[in-house]
Parts: sequence; structure tokens; C-alpha cells
Amino acid sequence: MKNVLIIGAGGAGQLAVLLIQNNERLKKIYNIVGFLDDNESLEYVLDFPILGKVFDAPDIIKKYQIDEVLIAIPSARNDVIQRIFKVILPLRVSVKIVPGLYEIVEGTFDLRQIRKVNLDDLLGREEVGFDIEKISPFYLGKRIFVTGAGGSIGNEIVNQLLKLPVKEIMAFGHGENSIHLLISRHKDDKRLKYTIGDIRDRKKLNYEVKNFKPDIIFHAAAHKHVYLMEECPDEAIKNNVIGTYNTAIVAVENNVKNFTLISTDKAVNPTSIMGATKRIAEKIILSLNQLNKTKFSLVRFGNVLGSRGSVGLIFKEQIENGGPITVTHPDVTRYFMSIREASRLVIKSLTIDIGNIFVLDMGKPVKIIDIAKNLLYMYGYNEDEIPIVFTGLKKGEKLHEEIMSKRENLHLSNFEKLYISKENNVFFDLNKIEEIIKEFEDSANSFDRNKIVSTIKKYCEEYEEKND
Repeated sequence: MKNVLIIGAGGAGQLAVLLIQNNERLKKIYNIVGFLDDNESLEYVLDFPILGKVFDAPDIIKKYQIDEVLIAIPSARNDVIQRIFKVILPLRVSVKIVPGLYEIVEGTFDLRQIRKVNLDDLLGREEVGFDIEKISPFYLGKRIFVTGAGGSIGNEIVNQLLKLPVKEIMAFGHGENSIHLLISRHKDDKRLKYTIGDIRDRKKLNYEVKNFKPDIIFHAAAHKHVYLMEECPDEAIKNNVIGTYNTAIVAVENNVKNFTLISTDKAVNPTSIMGATKRIAEKIILSLNQLNKTKFSLVRFGNVLGSRGSVGLIFKEQIENGGPITVTHPDVTRYFMSIREASRLVIKSLTIDIGNIFVLDMGKPVKIIDIAKNLLYMYGYNEDEIPIVFTGLKKGEKLHEEIMSKRENLHLSNFEKLYISKENNVFFDLNKIEEIIKEFEDSANSFDRNKIVSTIKKYCEEYEEKND
């Protein structure tokens, strides 16, 4: 049997004990030794002893020959969870965790969700709830079109939307395998429709939107890798600028009521081609609000931990291959959020009547090296066994990202962690916007980096090219 130590003797810890004790199979696998809890008034809980405080864990684990630690304090502050990880993960015991507080409140907590620590847990932040009852009336009977539905964010937006009383969802994506996996996951839900297509193909977009007749478009399709777009700026223009314009114009022409662009913190004072093209995409869709037909809005947030190509998954692959782990700079930080939380906040933003620019509260920036170390410990290694090496910042990358240009221009919405910006929303003259798009097309098709950068700077004055 495995000796198990439970950190947290509150409701979640007690519920975990009861779930184990009431399962005949698990009772034969797990021997619950006791709890760790900082409440000094407690001696026993459910007939199991309180063996010490949370940060007595190293001594208790050694004394009682603990095989597995279960973290059961979902309401703890983020810094507390991070300190627990720092203490326990290097001890090379199996560490599992109960789900977040909102999952317990929503009644979805069961034995299957007592799981190993994952990438999202390393963020050290509690996810917001979905507020299903609050937002369901808005989505009741709606038809929704999602571009980039095979990508990390687009895929999760579809997953979360299917929890709401929507009528139908059209998953529009370029990658057939990603769409295939989405279909497989929801094969029993007849509300999910799908098609393969590219946002750069305006005729295909128009055909699908015209026939599907959506009430809402979530535009998640984009090129996102900074260094790749530095090397292929023509593709950044074609996808992030022209593709966004195509999707937006098709929405207007087909009387779509709402259009939400998924944007990025890299669009704030951009130093990269990717960030600048996303900023131009923001300006385009917000300028189209002058037509007073489709309501255009955008949601801006930082990195999502666990998305394809994200730093967490890269680190995992490097560890599994024996290392080394590569980090650009010892001081580099990024804002992170789980894919699920970001998607839920995007969906909630559309239910807010005021404002067109929404910014997610990403919490405190996270040092990339801390994620690397925690993942290393999670896998049972230390830095002597798998080294961490520094490679230097890539072209266009910042040491520290910005999620907003001026915080004083934001005010909190009626949803937790969702801010509304008071930024001026008109940038381009509608009589000239077709000319602007033609100018971008010409520069992209020239494949001349200097010409492309010059065009970007013309329409994104805040862009400052980094050459180091």
C-alpha cells in the first residue's frame, strides 16, 4: 500500500478522505497516514491525526515514509500553493492535487479529478468560475462561428460553448487533424458542425458564414509564434491582418450581430512583427464599428500555459528527451493563464454591453525559469541531472511583456478578472480601409522585409523594431 499524506484538513481534504474510504479498490491501494494543517486547534480529523503544519512536510514525509502527497487546499492563496510546490516537488514523492475551488462548488469534483500536478497548477492562481447561470440567457439559442477552432484557444472556446444552451456551433479550421480530434471529442453532440477552411480565403469564408447564419463569430485564427513571424513577415500580414479583415467584412456583409477578436499582450507597444500585426488587426475591427452593423470587440491576454508550442510543453518535451531545458534569459517573465480560464473569460466578455476592448487580469508575471524548475521537480529530477541553459532572447522578444498600455484606462467589469478599456476605438477612415488592405497585400506579396516593416510602421506607429 501507498502511504498518503494529505495537506489541508478542511472540506476538500475531508472529502478526499471520504471518497477514498468509500471506494473498496482505493482502500486497498492507499493508506492515509494523516494530515498537515496550519490550524493549531486541530488534533484529529475524521480519526486521522494532524501530524504538523504545512511546511513541516519534508520532516513528516521522511519520518512516515510517505509515498504520495495530496494537496487539498483549493482556497489557498496563490503564493501559498507556490511555496508548497517549492518545498515538496524536489522531495521526489508523487504529488497529486484536488481540483480548483470552483469545480468543487460546481459539483464536478470526484475521484477522477484527484490528479497529478499539471502545468496549470504551476501558475499558482485560482481559476475563475464560468458563471453559467449568469451568461446562459445571452447564449440561449445562438448560432456561433469559431475560426481557428483547431487551435488551442479556438478548440477550448468550442468546448466551453458546448456547456451553454447554444443552438449550433460551426468549427472552422485550417488543420484537418485538429478539427478531426475536436469532432471525436464531441461526436455525440449534434450541435457541433465543422468545416475545413482558411481565413485568407474570403470566398470560402463568405460561403460558410452565409449558409450557417451565425449570430456570433469568435475569431481565434492567427499566427502567434514571435520568432517565426520575424522570419516570415509576409505570412504574419496575410493571416493576422488580411485574414482578420476578411473575417470581419464577411461578418458585416452577412449581418452577424457580434464579432470578438482574440488578441494578445504582444499587441501592446509591440516590438515584434507578430505583435504589430495583431495590433493592426485590433485597429481594423474596432474601426469597423463605425458601420453600426456588427458589434466588434476584442479580448487581450497573455500566454496560455499548455497551448501548442507554449513554453510549458516545450520544457516537458526537453525533460522527457533528457534535457537540457533551454530558457532565453534568467530574468525573463511572462503573464500566464490556463487555456480554460482564458476561453471562459472570452465567452463572458461578449455578454457585456459596454466597451469594445477587454483585458484579462493575468495576475502577476511568472519567471520562466521558475516554471522550468518546477517542471523538472515534477518529473523527479534536479538541475544536476538535467541542466537549465540560457540561449538569449530571440529577435522581437521582450524581457517583460505588458498586458495593458495604461492601467488607469481600465475599469473592472461585472465579471472577476475581466477589465474594460476606455481606449479610443476608431483608427482608420472607412473610405480608405480597402486601400490600406491592398497596401498590406502588395507589401506581403513583395516578400521584401523592408517594405513589409515600412508598411507596418505606417499603420502601427507604436511598433518599435528590436534588432538585438
